[in-house]
Amino acid sequence: MIPSRMSTYLRERLPESAWDKRLVRDGNLCFLEFDSTDVDQLARLGIAVDALGPYRVVCMWDETSALEIGGYLVVDNLAMGKPSMGGIRMLPEVTPAAIHNLARGMTLKNAAAHLPYGGGKSGIVAEHGLTPEQHTEVVRGWAHLIYRYRDIYLPGPDVGTNDADMKTIAIENGIDHALSKPADMGGNRIDQLGAAAGGTVICLQALLEELPRLKVLPQFDSLTIPDEVTILIQGFGAVGAHSARILRDRMPAAKVIGISDADGYLYDPSGLPLDELFQRWQKDGIVTRRYFMEQMSAGKVGTLKYSTDPNDLLRESAFCLIPAAPIANPTTCCAKAPSV
Repeated sequence: MIPSRMSTYLRERLPESAWDKRLVRDGNLCFLEFDSTDVDQLARLGIAVDALGPYRVVCMWDETSALEIGGYLVVDNLAMGKPSMGGIRMLPEVTPAAIHNLARGMTLKNAAAHLPYGGGKSGIVAEHGLTPEQHTEVVRGWAHLIYRYRDIYLPGPDVGTNDADMKTIAIENGIDHALSKPADMGGNRIDQLGAAAGGTVICLQALLEELPRLKVLPQFDSLTIPDEVTILIQGFGAVGAHSARILRDRMPAAKVIGISDADGYLYDPSGLPLDELFQRWQKDGIVTRRYFMEQMSAGKVGTLKYSTDPNDLLRESAFCLIPAAPIANPTTCCAKAPSV
């Protein structure tokens, strides 16, 4: 069935004429397709058409599935080549506008890297709390939906999905129709190796190398280059936890002083024990609350702070903020932490 959030969202924004004229059914699969000529319809979905795209926007769902299976695909631009390439996000709050923004990012990133792929992205509207079996079934259903667009969209993992999900899609759609498959399918283990996190750390290293050059510009004449690099990691998960691990290896003098996850945040100006926290994340997934409670029971809190609100991390100060949380919160900010 169509996800209830998705149904409400679309019914509030699209006129009945759009449903009558654009709805395409393929068995139990339903598709509402738009392209760059549909300026008014896309504006209703929060998407502004410009010279780059989008090439195709699709709202799609399975109307007979027992589970809610549906979401959005945006192929932004194919100038660099076909198909477009971009991950599958899986969150309750997914919207067409958010997926379009992500797809535009892929257009620009692929072009900057001279990769022969266009920019695309897709998003599954799925509530939290699915069992592993339900999660896999939703991903399998999504594979059936995006198969229609296999010539213009090549999916990979993103927030809420992983290499195992790409294996599910490869089994359903064919091994050439999914990126970042597990090693047993010849994949590159992007999650296991922390590839996205590695890029983040490399960016930070490049920034530190360039900082002295910025001081020649009037707007940066008061720039202070720190003797000690301190870091906050918002979202200690697939990207954040691996960022901590890679920081330890590539920048051993840097100090991670704060992390957050779904249970809250930890902050210690003297630095957090990254090896222990990374191992706990690999085992348990969520680390902040349990670690703090254990330290408190052992009388080892010291300068360690904990809050049940993950966004309280953004009230702390550090040289660098690594935003690796699934959903950004723009209502709070870290005054002294430039984002990488």
